[in-house]
Amino acid sequence: MEARPDLQDQARQAIWDFLLQRRSSAVQQRCYLVSYPRSGNTLVRAYFAILQGRPQLSVYAGDVVSAERGGLAADLDGVDLIKTHQIPAGSDPVIYLVRDGRNATLSFLQMSLLFGGHDFQRLDQVHEAIQWLDRREGSWSDHVSQALAASKTRRVMFVRYEDLIATPEQALDRMIRFIGRHLPAEILTECVNRQRLSDRYAENPYNGFTYQPRQGSIFELLQRYRNGSYWRHILDDRSKRYFHETGATAALLQFGYEDTDQWWKT
Repeated sequence: MEARPDLQDQARQAIWDFLLQRRSSAVQQRCYLVSYPRSGNTLVRAYFAILQGRPQLSVYAGDVVSAERGGLAADLDGVDLIKTHQIPAGSDPVIYLVRDGRNATLSFLQMSLLFGGHDFQRLDQVHEAIQWLDRREGSWSDHVSQALAASKTRRVMFVRYEDLIATPEQALDRMIRFIGRHLPAEILTECVNRQRLSDRYAENPYNGFTYQPRQGSIFELLQRYRNGSYWRHILDDRSKRYFHETGATAALLQFGYEDTDQWWKT
């Protein structure tokens, strides 16, 4: 009799949960790293792998960012930064990575395509595609709203993905101070420099860097304008209205992605 894949996955996750609980219940300081998908979680974990010199934990079985060399910061030895895409139960502190929801949603849509979840590619399908993704995974605005609600009852620090990309040393310094540690500026600079020399993220086919999309498709435009606000070249009027009507505007304003609640009309 062949083993059922779904039962194998459940068993693997149960074992992983047990090991994670044992690790985190030891004399370790635990902090959760939470984000809507495609919002910088892997990058932060890569930085911490370099700083700590050990693999980075996740609540998902097999989701590990490994370390290539010894760590740079012994002061972080007693800290576990644990990835999840949902606000966890309990009172442990949370670092929440927030990204412009229009870019994040489109990037998540591309990842879902690469995993075989859908075949929306034409520009005239973008409205339908975003609705499909929200029904399947939950919307960006709901995700951010849950984090904002959690911040009223526990320690939550919000870090913008865009700041993490533009000024990584400053973003890392904020996160590390939030955890209650401090590292010299030269250590943070060395960490960022080491990460930039690594091509491991781009080499992962599910991150989209090696994907060759159809000319003129949603994802060809995403790649063409990858380093900017590519949503401006992809979202049509219906899609922008949909974002607004599902509650995204309040969060876009709060985190500085828009300066008017009429953005979706332009």
